Amino acid sequence: MPKIVSSSVISSSDHALQTEEQSKVLHVYYCLCSEFILVIDADLRQLPRRRTDNAVIVSNVRRTYKLTTEAGDCVLLKRRDGFERQYRYHCPRCNLTIAYEMNENRKSGLYTYILDGALTDTQGNVPPSAIMDVEA
Repeated sequence: MPKIVSSSVISSSDHALQTEEQSKVLHVYYCLCSEFILVIDADLRQLPRRRTDNAVIVSNVRRTYKLTTEAGDCVLLKRRDGFERQYRYHCPRCNLTIAYEMNENRKSGLYTYILDGALTDTQGNVPPSAIMDVEA
């Protein structure tokens, strides 16, 4: 007896009825060396910035993101009102410092800070904030 093989095609128009969560766009960012570094559910240009160093503030509670960096050393910085510890993240390819946190246990603090000019949304393009004007 011959074997009967059948296939079915099902069409659905449910894609037109997307919920708000399904329509969220993921944003991808690259290091200056073109290495893939960050995918996040928000545009970094729309997130708040820190006054001390203009770093982008990413909430570890409100935002969903994946940071593909390597953990770096702890750096102690002198600020106007005291000292600040930064537990840094760097690019696995070129070792550029990308981000930092204030908590020793990574991703357990409230925020992750992305350094100004460290990432670009177009692979191979350097953002204007990455180049500083130096007077001779």
